Amino acid sequence: MEIQIIKEKTNPLLNRREISVAVKNKTTATRIELKNKLAALLNSKPELIVIEHLDTIYGKQEMIGTVCLYQTEERLKQLSHQHLIARDAPKVVEGESAQAPAAVEPKPEQNKGRDLNGSK
Repeated sequence: MEIQIIKEKTNPLLNRREISVAVKNKTTATRIELKNKLAALLNSKPELIVIEHLDTIYGKQEMIGTVCLYQTEERLKQLSHQHLIARDAPKVVEGESAQAPAAVEPKPEQNKGRDLNGSK
C-alpha cells in the first residue's frame, strides 16, 4: 500500500490536522489497515485518527480521502461524529464477544385453537 499526502492543514482551533490522502493498492484497503499505516507515517496513535471519507476512483487502483488527526482523545470525542468513530473501530470477532442472549421461542399456547388460515 502506497500512501501519498496531497494536502495537509493544521487547524489550531479544533486541535487537529486535516489531511487529504491518495492511496494506491492492488486491492481495496480496509479502513483499519489505512489507519495503522497513517499512524506509522504520521508518528501518531491509530486511535486518534478518523477517516472522514474515502472514495475509490473508477478504473484505477486508487482511493482518495480525507483524514483528521486529533491531538487528544477528548477532543476527538467532542468533535468527531459517532458513526465515523464506530465505522473505523476494529470488528469484534464472534468468539471473543460476550455470549449472545438466548433466542426467545414463542410460547406454545399463543397459537392454540387456530388453524393454518388464522380462523378458529
